[in-house]
Amino acid sequence: MRTTERQSRDHEPSVDEMRRDIAERELQFYLDNPSELLELLLDGCIGLNETSDLEIKDEHKENFQ
Repeated sequence: MRTTERQSRDHEPSVDEMRRDIAERELQFYLDNPSELLELLLDGCIGLNETSDLEIKDEHKENFQ
């Protein structure tokens, strides 16, 4: 199993690191659910770099803490 950047971190993550953590989690979801990936490719999405820092912090806290 691959070690993620989040698993090897020994400090509080920056917002950019939180974005990468969320992206890694989403990547794993889409790799496990190719039909969802197909929908994403067809419909598009708002990138994590375009998501506000507050939303990123909230989602990271909800999913990783």
